[in-house]
Amino acid sequence: MMKKNGNSCISCAHCSAPAERYRLHVYLRQLCLTALCALVVSPASPYDAKAKSRHGKHVSSRHHLRTRSRYQSEPQNAVDVFRQASKSVVAIYNYGDNGNLQSLGSGIVLPSGDVATNYHVIEKAGRITVIYQGKEYPAKPRYIDRFRDLCSLDTPGLQALHVRLGNTKTLSVGAKVYAIGSPKGLELTFSDGLVSRLREVEKGYYIQTTAPISLGSSGGGLFDENGRLIGLPTYFLNQGQQLNFALPVEWIIDLPNRHAAQTKTNELATEWVNKVNAEVEQQDWISLLNICQRWSTAQPQNCSSWRYLGYAYIQNGDLSKAIPAYQEAVRINPANAHYWSDLGAAYGRAGQQTKKIEAYLQAVSLDPDLENSWINLGIAYNDTGNSEKSLNAYQQALRISPDNAGSWTQLGIIYGRIGRQDKQIESFQKAVRINPDYSNAWLNLGSAYQKTGQFAKAIEAFKQAVRINPENSDGWLKLGFSYRDMSQFTKALESYQQAVRINPQNSNAWVCLGVAHGTAFNETEELSAYQEALRINPENNIALFNLGHDYLEHGHQSKSMEVYSRLKVAEPELARIFFTDFNHLFYPNIPH
Repeated sequence: MMKKNGNSCISCAHCSAPAERYRLHVYLRQLCLTALCALVVSPASPYDAKAKSRHGKHVSSRHHLRTRSRYQSEPQNAVDVFRQASKSVVAIYNYGDNGNLQSLGSGIVLPSGDVATNYHVIEKAGRITVIYQGKEYPAKPRYIDRFRDLCSLDTPGLQALHVRLGNTKTLSVGAKVYAIGSPKGLELTFSDGLVSRLREVEKGYYIQTTAPISLGSSGGGLFDENGRLIGLPTYFLNQGQQLNFALPVEWIIDLPNRHAAQTKTNELATEWVNKVNAEVEQQDWISLLNICQRWSTAQPQNCSSWRYLGYAYIQNGDLSKAIPAYQEAVRINPANAHYWSDLGAAYGRAGQQTKKIEAYLQAVSLDPDLENSWINLGIAYNDTGNSEKSLNAYQQALRISPDNAGSWTQLGIIYGRIGRQDKQIESFQKAVRINPDYSNAWLNLGSAYQKTGQFAKAIEAFKQAVRINPENSDGWLKLGFSYRDMSQFTKALESYQQAVRINPQNSNAWVCLGVAHGTAFNETEELSAYQEALRINPENNIALFNLGHDYLEHGHQSKSMEVYSRLKVAEPELARIFFTDFNHLFYPNIPH
């Protein structure tokens, strides 16, 4: 399907009859050529024993079958496949309630006369039209299966050669396949390739193929080498790889039955969803779990029941059961990107980073415009230290939502990690332009300025951060650093005081405050600050070193040696420096 914003999907194809029938057709055609020329295809069933000839005389069902065979001869090469199968491919126009064109897609004419396509091709349509050989026909949905992304359209007046249906269970990896779609509404496109993987699903197999799928061809057809329809291509991943997929033709055949069953199932599901929503609103997670367990038992083929069950297990802290529940949801409906995203989140909570990444990759391959999955994929890659892939994931998220200040901030953090300070600052600047009240973006921008020696700009950025969030201890601490770097010691002291006021348990903030008091010659306050830092964190070796120096400067030799003894164990390098300073102060006349 091709949308007006340029995003697009994929398409479909056709099929034909078995080789044995072809040989019979050739034989019969040679034997009865004259008789066949006089026959016309009857609207009666191929199995009608009393189909009539053009002259009104009855002919046998054998003769009628021969006429049908000649009408749909079996293709033997790509040219024949396209010539026959393309006659069953239509274009589908989706108009909104306001009359504007929302999207384009393709469809396949079925033996029933209905047109099969992907549900997302006609989703939210106010009006649907089918274009075939330059003529326009009004259409409306007949059967819908949202879970499988399938539907059929009732198209009165459409006279088109219907497709012949194949079977994915007879396919093998390496088999030749063809894809046909109508990406621009009227222009048929044709490509060939091989079956690269078959993934078993209910009633058939999802098909992964190397046949290139043109943009905007959702609802077209994938055909086998005899021209039989074997699937509807629905999505592809264009991240430097050729990953094209098609849902199985068996799902198209099963659509009327699924529609009828789902109509009843959906009525029951609505009752379950109402119960679930009531418990979620009350945040009664135990009752929610009980309801979801009963729902998944009552409707084991309902994807939503397993998805909600996974959510209920997570809310009750049972990840070991949440993951299998989400796995069941994606087993039933592997084409739903949101289910894969939920599974990825569950893997992440369980610390299974590799599986988390695999699940999110599957989600974005199904729906490249799923922003949250790209963001979560970026987080996952970042957690595993893969900065380049994390960077790409955030760039994809920003392709979808360029005004997301949070994504720009994360992108800037990754740029800083790979040493791209220019891009880092640029990303943080975009974030604060988008959201001037985003405190975290200002903090990161200030830190980037500080690292590049732009202290005045750093001060302004940190001032914005604490303006937005005056109770941010880290913001005041960083502002103090920048004031110190600009030799504005009084303002640095004031900033550190704010930091310890907000978070009196921040040991490092007390160390900075102690240094600032020392610079201002506030000796009592300096000593008190270092002691407070060590009370909070006895392992703070910087506080210990500075406290020892304070003892040195005030002639407390025994206390200085006590600090030195502690440093020798905790931080030998600092102990060495301290010992040198100790000797210079207490034994200035002895060569060192």
